Amino acid sequence: MTRWLLAAVIALVGAWVAYGPLWRGTANREGSALRDIARPVTRGWAALALGGLRAGAYLCLLAMLLGAPAGAPTPLAPLPVLDVSESWLRGDAGAAWQMAKDSIGVLAGDTVLLTGDSSRIALRADAMGATPSDQRSALQPALDQATALGRAVVVITDGELEDGASLRRLPAGSRVIAVERPARADLAVADLELPVYATGGDTIDVGVTITAGNATLSGGTLSVALDELELARVTLQPLEPFASRRVSLRAPLPRGAGVRRLTAVVDAPNDVESRNDTLAAALDITDRPRVVFVSTVPDLDVREVLRVLRGTVMLPARAYLRIAPGIWREEGTLAPVSETLVRQRANEAGLLVLHGDTAWSGIAAERRGASLLWAPAPAPAAARAGEFSRPVEWFPFRAPPSPISTVLEGLPFDSLAPLDIGTAVEGGTPLLEARAGRSGTSRVVASVTSASGARQIRIAGSGFAEWALRGGRSSDAFTALWGAIFDWLAVSEGDGNGVWLSGGLIRAGEPLRWRRGGGDSLQTVVLSREGGTSDSLAIRFENDADVVETSALSAGRYTVRVGERTQAVVVNPSREWVPRAPVAVPPIPSAGAPSRAARPLLERLWPFLLALILLSVEWFGRRAVGLR
Repeated sequence: MTRWLLAAVIALVGAWVAYGPLWRGTANREGSALRDIARPVTRGWAALALGGLRAGAYLCLLAMLLGAPAGAPTPLAPLPVLDVSESWLRGDAGAAWQMAKDSIGVLAGDTVLLTGDSSRIALRADAMGATPSDQRSALQPALDQATALGRAVVVITDGELEDGASLRRLPAGSRVIAVERPARADLAVADLELPVYATGGDTIDVGVTITAGNATLSGGTLSVALDELELARVTLQPLEPFASRRVSLRAPLPRGAGVRRLTAVVDAPNDVESRNDTLAAALDITDRPRVVFVSTVPDLDVREVLRVLRGTVMLPARAYLRIAPGIWREEGTLAPVSETLVRQRANEAGLLVLHGDTAWSGIAAERRGASLLWAPAPAPAAARAGEFSRPVEWFPFRAPPSPISTVLEGLPFDSLAPLDIGTAVEGGTPLLEARAGRSGTSRVVASVTSASGARQIRIAGSGFAEWALRGGRSSDAFTALWGAIFDWLAVSEGDGNGVWLSGGLIRAGEPLRWRRGGGDSLQTVVLSREGGTSDSLAIRFENDADVVETSALSAGRYTVRVGERTQAVVVNPSREWVPRAPVAVPPIPSAGAPSRAARPLLERLWPFLLALILLSVEWFGRRAVGLR
């Protein structure tokens, strides 16, 4: 519209320059005066007609030069976007899927954008005959593709989107068709939390999250089994629609080593979907303790660090405390144990945490596996009579570049409690530094080393528990620090070679996370499906990365082999089978909807012809009234 207006203004100015004086009767008689017309009225009408012809010709030519459109913009029909995730099939919802296909049939256009675990364009006929099989329900990739095409969208979904916030970014003129399901009873196992490793004969904590469908559940039962052996069973209380609940169970493990399948199963009356009632994970049971925590001078730091080790990092640990010379107790039960047994457990541990006398029994120097050597600060000397003694306070202020610096860089150093530090840590890569009185000299509080695949962290200082006891950001910093330390140490597991899958719970449609041991950056993995074929996979750790993701696997049981080592893996059905509350559809603006601009005049022939005709008529008119 602006280009047309500009062309019109310039055309009128040009016509006025040519015929304005003639219309006012002030033209030069020798150059452009009328020959036979004497009356002012007749002269004015002639000037007006000729000026209109000149303005029309100018308008056509200028509009073409300025690229003015040849018509009004044409609104673009919204692009249909069909959610083809597996959640449509939950609870035998064939009628809901048929309603979605019927919605496609009444929309304009020959193509449909299918979305789920990926975004792709399909013909309408193919979309009408498609079966929902995607193992994710991501909408944002489809919106990105529609935005690139300059189109609004009509999203057809069951509302159970994993990125529901993307609905707030719909293009103007879009709309959402959310197909409602009939209310049916459904109880699903949404999540399963358990340690990846455990020791035979121990009791482990298992956390199970259950979720209800779109109908109220009167109750049910939850059981946890190891292979065919039931470990625990509880009765569930009623659940409201789409409500979730976490149930904690303590499961005693039998003796013996091996990889076992731990399964959580729910049972509810009138449950319409059985494919989400079971969730399983592989549990590696060993005869040796995976983590052993030995403290020769137990204090409050030990208690808080063990809480992070067991609760956040989910590593089973046995802790032994020396309460007096030659007197040892097992943490938790305080049962007496011999020093010989403590030394044996420490030698067998995949990860050894030695707090206090870091040279105790010489075990740390002989170990090949991962270890944490923690030397607490000595107690301050007692003040003499008449003297005032105050220990130096060391404030953490920096996390130098290290294997876990990406986690520690975000610590709120300005709000952390001071530490008590004896001597500085020597050797290795600095992990954490502290400064005396915030402005004095600095010392290394912790350092990391990794030689021949064995990972080791050295820490000097006490008072970390004060961070956890303060709560808030300080408590989060305590959990982040010790969680990152144990997570980095647990990678090596006492094994200097290989690579293995991270985490115990794996679902179809989710990428596999491979963790590096201490071996080469390039590892070859053989994946074998139970009753199927085997495929090899090359895992490359670039830029000293500890974790690499690869494509997801379909549901089933697999065996992972790296060299001579094997690992059993259970891949559960995708999360699309777990009920998810439909997302609320936000208001979508209608103004500014996408449209297709008309072709510019320069690409059409008729403006040239019209300008030529107008100029020709003007020429004859000028000759008729005696103008040159």
